[in-house]
Amino acid sequence: MKKRKKILSSTTKPKKKKKNYYFNKETQEKIVEYQNSKLKRHKDILYQNYIHPAFTELVHNLVSVYNYKSANENIVHLKSDCVTFLFETIHKWNPDNGTKAFSYFNVVAKNWLTIHSKRLLKNHKRSVYIDDYESLSNAQKSEIFDREYVDGDADLERYRVKLGKIVEIIDHINDSVKDERDRKCCFAIRKLFNTIDDLEFFNKRAIFVYLREISGLNSSELSSSLSNIRKIYKKVVGHDKKWDLNDLWKIQKYKKYLRI
Repeated sequence: MKKRKKILSSTTKPKKKKKNYYFNKETQEKIVEYQNSKLKRHKDILYQNYIHPAFTELVHNLVSVYNYKSANENIVHLKSDCVTFLFETIHKWNPDNGTKAFSYFNVVAKNWLTIHSKRLLKNHKRSVYIDDYESLSNAQKSEIFDREYVDGDADLERYRVKLGKIVEIIDHINDSVKDERDRKCCFAIRKLFNTIDDLEFFNKRAIFVYLREISGLNSSELSSSLSNIRKIYKKVVGHDKKWDLNDLWKIQKYKKYLRI
């Protein structure tokens, strides 16, 4: 028996492709306008009214479609961090390359969410709950014992001395720079060290956002100032130089002891 071919009637309408209303041509035009603007207030208005809502909806849709997870961390935090990352990459999109803004930021957001979602899940699997002490291995119990019975006062005092050295370096760099933006950046770095206990997130990207908010500089200005500061830092810090911080402890490890 021959199969009958399905005949479309003249009234049958092809399915329309779902349009992207939240990230449209106007959004792209506003991003171009944002890139070309030199007035901070104007850029803030463009971002808050046009770009930020589009980024937020873009990230929300990606999380919903690909079902990204963030382990025991609130998924809202993951979304917020991704939107912040997109904000920091606005200057990287070049309209002259022929790529639409939506396509570019969609790929950037998807890659970021994939990497960080996997990292959070991996860290979650590596973690154990101390409350469930009996489930820990002997090595884990030994490590917890060593961490609990350390001389906290001695560690705190040594850390304060080394923190003082860092502040001296920042002040020295501040006296060496001439550009006002570099001075603002130095001020932001110093304030960051003095309020380290109040930081909610402690990674490279978060620090960059904190510095940008404190200094009032945009991302490109801040990156330029940090580059200038780094050059001076390399001249005065190191073996056989004015400051030797080779044995400096990581701030993240000891930040819980800080009370400045």
